Amino acid sequence: MEESKIKAIIVDDEGRARRILENFITEYCPEISLVAIVEDVPQAVKAIKKYEPELVFLDIEMPGYNGFQLLEFFEEVNFEIIFTTAYSEFALKAFQVSAIDYLLKPIQIDQLVNSIAKFKKIRTNSLIKERIETLQSNLNEKKINKIVVPLSEGSLFLELSDIVYLKAEGSYVNFYLKDGTKILASKNIKDYEQQLSDKEGFFRVHRSYLINTIFITSISADNHTAILQQQTEIAIARDRKQDFLHFLKQRIS
Repeated sequence: MEESKIKAIIVDDEGRARRILENFITEYCPEISLVAIVEDVPQAVKAIKKYEPELVFLDIEMPGYNGFQLLEFFEEVNFEIIFTTAYSEFALKAFQVSAIDYLLKPIQIDQLVNSIAKFKKIRTNSLIKERIETLQSNLNEKKINKIVVPLSEGSLFLELSDIVYLKAEGSYVNFYLKDGTKILASKNIKDYEQQLSDKEGFFRVHRSYLINTIFITSISADNHTAILQQQTEIAIARDRKQDFLHFLKQRIS
């Protein structure tokens, strides 16, 4: 049996951007059926209610209502969103930690194809409102304060200030929180290393450990061990030691 196509709509106030995305989808994404192409949020609301798409390609900066405000018109959200954006490097990190997909303008074909593949793999609209609220919070604060953690049964929203350290468990990661909770997340530690860089105060001291440096209480005399709250000892890899000590000195100064 042939797999049914994914119903999608495009929402963008710029005609050229709409045409480029439409052409790319038509030529390179045969699994997508574009059921509507509109130029603002009010039109998008009507199209979503009429066609019930699974996926919305949504511009952010539009006159009248911006892309984030689209969800205010729905009590229940039964579609996933891929934002199209020209945002800065920081904003793109905010998208990543909030588990919200995006296409960076000018849109590249491989980026579009990858986003569709990711959507097909996940194909979930769980907690979309909460994920976008997390994104907005991080953008408004101009700082990553909260992260969305994918679990086997959904997602969890964590404040960075609650995370003591992360430990690699094969292709998964255990989060250790300051209240003693341990949470297994369905991503690998490299993903979180990329998301939680030095600007957020996290440092990968070992191939198995990414630590939140605000919880360091001391460093062993030989500089081989970081002691965190509740006397948790984390090994510092030999090849990471000098970079780690330099990182701590920069944050103190």
